[in-house]
Amino acid sequence: MESKNSFIATVSKHKKQIDSEIKRFFSEKKKDKNLSYLIKKYCDVLERFVLNGGKRLRPMALICAYKGFGGRKNILREALSVELFHNSTLVEDDIMDEDELRRNKPTVYKTFKDEYLRNNKEKRYRGSLFNRESSRDAVSKAILMGNILFSFGEECITNSNFKSEAVRECQKIYNEAFIVVNDGQLLDIELVTKDDASEEDYIEMAEKKSAYLVKASVEIGAVLAGASKKQREALAKCAMNITLAFQIRDDFMDINPESKKGHDLGSDIKAGKRTLLVIKALELGDRKERRRILKVLGKANSGRKEMKKAIDALHTSGAVGYCKKLAERKVKQGKNWLKKAGLKKDYERFFLELADFVIQRNI
Repeated sequence: MESKNSFIATVSKHKKQIDSEIKRFFSEKKKDKNLSYLIKKYCDVLERFVLNGGKRLRPMALICAYKGFGGRKNILREALSVELFHNSTLVEDDIMDEDELRRNKPTVYKTFKDEYLRNNKEKRYRGSLFNRESSRDAVSKAILMGNILFSFGEECITNSNFKSEAVRECQKIYNEAFIVVNDGQLLDIELVTKDDASEEDYIEMAEKKSAYLVKASVEIGAVLAGASKKQREALAKCAMNITLAFQIRDDFMDINPESKKGHDLGSDIKAGKRTLLVIKALELGDRKERRRILKVLGKANSGRKEMKKAIDALHTSGAVGYCKKLAERKVKQGKNWLKKAGLKKDYERFFLELADFVIQRNI
C-alpha cells in the first residue's frame, strides 16, 4: 500500500507540472501570428480536451527515462509531444466509436456538434455517410483538429534545443510510432468482424495501438539523455510489457459496474470489440457461457440483465482469471527488462511502482 501511495503522489506531482506546461503551450498557440484565426479559436477546444483527466503517464515515462539515464535539462516541452500525440488519437478514436463523452465530458466532435446547433438550424439530407449537417460539420472539424494536435506534438520535438542528431532520431521515433499506432487502430477495427479472433491477434493489436506509444516515449527520453542502444532497448521492452499488462487490465473496467470510465457497463462488448476477455471466454467457455456472450456481443441495444449474464460468463469461463495471470506475467517480464536498463535508482523506482500499480489498481 505504501508503494501504491508513493506512486500516486509521484504521479500527482508530475501531472501538475505537465498540466501547467499544457496551459503554457496553448497560451502560446493562441497568440501565434503564424496560425489562422480559426485554429487559434479552436485551440480552446483542444486545450479543454487535453486537460480533461488522464494521468500523463506517457510524458512522465519520457521524463523519467531521460532523468534516469542522466539527463539534467528541463524537458517538459519535449515530453508534451507524446501527450499531444496520444490525445490526437483519442479525438479520432471517439469519432470511430461514436462516443459523445470521454471522462464524463464532451468529446471534441460533440463539442463541435453542439456549437453548430447553437449557431445554425439543423439540415437533414441523404448523404452517403451523414444525414445531418451538424454531424458532417462536427466530424470534419474534429478530424482536422486531431491532425493539428499531432502536428503540435511533433513541433515540441522539432523546436527542441538538443543536438540536431538527437532531434532527428526523436522525430523518426515519433513518426514511426504514428504509423504503428494507426496500424493498431486498423487491427482493432478488423477484430470486430473477425469471428475467429485469437489471443495473438489481440496482443498484436494492443501492442501497436496502446503499448507502442509508451515504448516511443521512453525511447525519446533515452535518446535525448544519450543512453546506449542496449539501455534504450531494455527500457523499451520494459515499457511494452508493462503497458500491455495495463491494457489487458484496462479492459476489465468495461465489465466493472464501479468503474468510472465514462461509458455504459459493457459498452465495448456492445460495440462488438474482441477484447482478450471476450476472446478467451469464447475459447474456454461452455456452450451456455458462449451463448450468453454472443447474445450481447455487437448488440448496441442489449439490456442490463443480459449484459450481467454475459459478464458472469466471462468470470465462470475462466477468462477473467486467465487475463489477470497473463497481465501479472507481462509485468514480471517488464521488471526483468527494467533491471537490464541501468536507470538511476529513483527513476527505476518509478517504473517499478508503475508496474505494481498496473496490477494493484482497483478495476
